[in-house]
Amino acid sequence: MMKSRGLLFLIVLLMVCFAPTVNAVEIGLAWVGKSGMAKRVTAGFDAGMSKLAPQVKVEYRKELSSIDELARVVKMWEKRKSGIVLLRSNAAKWLAGKTLAVPTFIGGCNNPKQLGVVESLESPEKNITGVTYFLPVENQFDIFQEILPEMRSVLLLVGKGNPSAEVDRQGTKNACRHLSFSYKEVECLAVDEAVKAVRAVENNQTTVIIGNQSLLFDSADEIVAAAGAIPVVSYSGRAVKLGALGGFVADDNKLGRMLAESVADVLVKGKSIRATPVKTDPDPSFFVNIEAAEKMGVEFSYSVLSAATIIE
Repeated sequence: MMKSRGLLFLIVLLMVCFAPTVNAVEIGLAWVGKSGMAKRVTAGFDAGMSKLAPQVKVEYRKELSSIDELARVVKMWEKRKSGIVLLRSNAAKWLAGKTLAVPTFIGGCNNPKQLGVVESLESPEKNITGVTYFLPVENQFDIFQEILPEMRSVLLLVGKGNPSAEVDRQGTKNACRHLSFSYKEVECLAVDEAVKAVRAVENNQTTVIIGNQSLLFDSADEIVAAAGAIPVVSYSGRAVKLGALGGFVADDNKLGRMLAESVADVLVKGKSIRATPVKTDPDPSFFVNIEAAEKMGVEFSYSVLSAATIIE
């Protein structure tokens, strides 16, 4: 009996000693600057990871002071982590032309293809995939025209130097060219520049569009007040909550959960980056500010209202 117990103990000891080592999956998540969108994406990401891959450990570096600091953090993580998650368009723009040593995931950013990060959203290369809040501008203009049938001219407000501004610019210009609308834009370093631009609008067929930059959508109430009777729409839901008439936007929390799916697929299930498309919100919402609509005498069709997220 003693010999049997001794033999059993020896077998168990050998199994423990020679069992294959399972490397822990550790990732880093970071972004530069203050961003409500990055926080919302992260909240969705955390919820998704806790459900899909609770064994993955995440180190957070939130609201880094600069891209240079981000570069230093990424260089360190390349040696220590199984994967890296970078949020916001400024980080995506920084990735353009780079291929990191570990799988890299982006989120909270505009169109990565136009930012130069990947050449294909469907079959991404350079060891990079993720999610984007980008929505085709043409789809947004379809609804803008439905609620503003007199729309013939556009004033686009974008944040100067913001990487996502170029994506907003290209999409809006192309849509205006296709519809034969006149197009004007103002790049803003301060909200005062946006306020001055909308106060100068005289054409009653002009629609002001607020770009997807926090400088502008966080100050939408000031822009709307300055616009007076000129309709203001937005590429951001935040601006609609602050008084813009409407905006066709992606759900940041949902995109965070979708980002978690991609991370789990690649780092836990072993799926290749090229087989993991950059995802967009498959069912974005059209936000409608009812109070703004009533002030301007704008009426929404039943089809728009029934599918919209109403802000009162």
